[in-house]
Amino acid sequence: FLSHRETDLDFRGIHLAALVGENGAGKSALLDAMTWAVWGRSRAPYGREEDLVYHGESDIEVELVFRMPYQGGAERRCRILRRRELRGRRSATATLDFQIEVEEGWRSLTADSIRDTQARIVEQLGLDYDTFINSAYLRQGHADEFTVQSPAQRKRVLSAVLGLDSWAELQGRAR
Repeated sequence: FLSHRETDLDFRGIHLAALVGENGAGKSALLDAMTWAVWGRSRAPYGREEDLVYHGESDIEVELVFRMPYQGGAERRCRILRRRELRGRRSATATLDFQIEVEEGWRSLTADSIRDTQARIVEQLGLDYDTFINSAYLRQGHADEFTVQSPAQRKRVLSAVLGLDSWAELQGRAR
């Protein structure tokens, strides 16, 4: 993925981290790899995933393992594996797997299509890409992402971050 051919990061036990290094060392590429794994989006122009491929390779693959509460219960480890194999200039094969760790190993939460699997990931996280980049991740060169949004878009982001959608749902049930 970009400047990383085989890179493993283990943040277990780390509550706050800073990526520090020389310009061009691949710090932003690590964050792009994470957003590409989770949402299929990165700083590459839309539809230009070939720009993400490590020089001389024909495919990209990112595996992201993380902890999160699952279905309102205890925290569980989740795994997202996104892969794209390029075949020529106009052809590619894509896969997206979403799994949760259970006692017996990894259980698949992958749907019938990449689009449906992506929807499951967003639903489980409770966070879409636009909300993430406007609230938690200040992309290089886009620090003003939130402030240049329309008022309606800023309201949508704040509503998602503050969990106001769940309050609206509860209000509807109460009525």
